[in-house]
Amino acid sequence: MNKLILSGLVLFSCSHISLAHVEYVISQSEKERFGGVDLGFLLRALENPFNILLIFLTIVLVLLIYFLLRRSKLFMSYVARIEEKAESYYELTSWMLRLGLGILFIGAGVAKVLISTVISISSPFPFLEILLGFLFLLGFLFAPTILLSIILYFLALSKNFYLLGNLEVLASLIALLILSQPKPGLDDLLGIPSFSFLKSFKDFVPLILRIGIGGAMMFLAVYEKFLNPHLSEIVVHNYHLTSIIPVSPEMWVLSAGIIEFLVGLFLFLGFKTRLTSAIAFIVLSLSFFYFGEEVYSHVTLFSVLSVLFVTGGGKLSIDRMKHERR
Repeated sequence: MNKLILSGLVLFSCSHISLAHVEYVISQSEKERFGGVDLGFLLRALENPFNILLIFLTIVLVLLIYFLLRRSKLFMSYVARIEEKAESYYELTSWMLRLGLGILFIGAGVAKVLISTVISISSPFPFLEILLGFLFLLGFLFAPTILLSIILYFLALSKNFYLLGNLEVLASLIALLILSQPKPGLDDLLGIPSFSFLKSFKDFVPLILRIGIGGAMMFLAVYEKFLNPHLSEIVVHNYHLTSIIPVSPEMWVLSAGIIEFLVGLFLFLGFKTRLTSAIAFIVLSLSFFYFGEEVYSHVTLFSVLSVLFVTGGGKLSIDRMKHERR
């Protein structure tokens, strides 16, 4: 029984490892060979009674830990202090998004890819991306830089719909345009005007970011784990994930897809936004150590999660509705 409990907790944690973009860690030939729907493969995970018990036990344990912590006055008072401190970082949110986008575009330009590693590009796009990256970091020509970056994102999306898995990039750009906050930056020092009329929509920034990152994660869960499960199976085999938890590959893929979809859904709906953001941030960090991926390809995930931890769910979120009801 103790082994079963331990397996449930580790499975819940380790399944998050597969939150990374699967197509970033497999070859094009593997994608062409093993892509395609196979619901029978996923359903085989539910044929084993042990797997069903493991899923049930994991849910029970997670809920039990959550409710026990909620009943701890000491723990909840500590959480309240963290949330209060996080809210004081609001003026830094624009800088967080700029850092993420700056690193993304510089990294993509150096790697000669268009935003995502799945789209290779040639001159002059790499130079343009590197230039945009430095302009974000410098806070110079803020509005034109954002608008040109938005055009590049839609160009990339037109080449490969897989860029929906990077929807947080578009959300970051729109959020920055609304915030119109180049400080600290050259635009602020030189007095270059920005789109100040959009600041009236700044209360919707958390919503935009939630739609971006939540939508991206749900898309990746459906497309990579449910519609192309054998692509994720390759990752399970190549990185020996079954040696971490001795369950079948189909169980790994199914659990990873369910967890990734739920995390994305929680963020999309603004349910326990700060808690979900913190968990996703930690797990994504661990995935980079395990898979050895290029940091730039996911850095905007970190910046968006950081901002959502600061802002919370914001308008049109379950968190806000629960707060107003109280």
